[in-house]
Amino acid sequence: MATKQSLPQSADSFNSWAQAEPFVQNLLAQPLTPTTLDGWLADWTRLGRLVLETYQRLYVATTVDTDDQEAERRYYSFLEAIFPASQAADQQLKQKLLASGLEPQNFALPLEHMRMQASLFRDANLPLLSEEQKLSNADDKIRGAQTVEWQGQELTLDQLQPLYQDADRAVRERAWRLAQARQLRIAAR
Repeated sequence: MATKQSLPQSADSFNSWAQAEPFVQNLLAQPLTPTTLDGWLADWTRLGRLVLETYQRLYVATTVDTDDQEAERRYYSFLEAIFPASQAADQQLKQKLLASGLEPQNFALPLEHMRMQASLFRDANLPLLSEEQKLSNADDKIRGAQTVEWQGQELTLDQLQPLYQDADRAVRERAWRLAQARQLRIAAR
């Protein structure tokens, strides 16, 4: 069983794949049996949580302040160094579980999902997935810079979203028209 000390304890201290690699290698080396399966799955889950939490924290930092160059640098560094390695490791771990033939109780649907993901996985797509996230971040920066005035306040287009659910049709229409007019100004450039 992998030890808790082999993984960073929080996303704040997780900054390189080298910190997680020994943990992954330990998981890959462990024999999978009905008695070891639950602990192995729990350790794999801890790894997944760490990677996901790190990704989410870095992503959110880029959306809180779209001009924060240091947050963007850390996010892109994660996308280039940690994200592809974590995806490749996740594929190896899926294949190990699927090859074991073990089927944990109440795990039929997740296993079917894993089988589908494992069959679709291609190493060549990893850089493309990272690039897609970078492009999405660039889109977030563009959207974050688009603002409109609503009742004396400057709001981003995303901050208008709750108004699209307002009970008053006139409010919904006014918010939608403001957003569309703002986007048309960008398209006209």
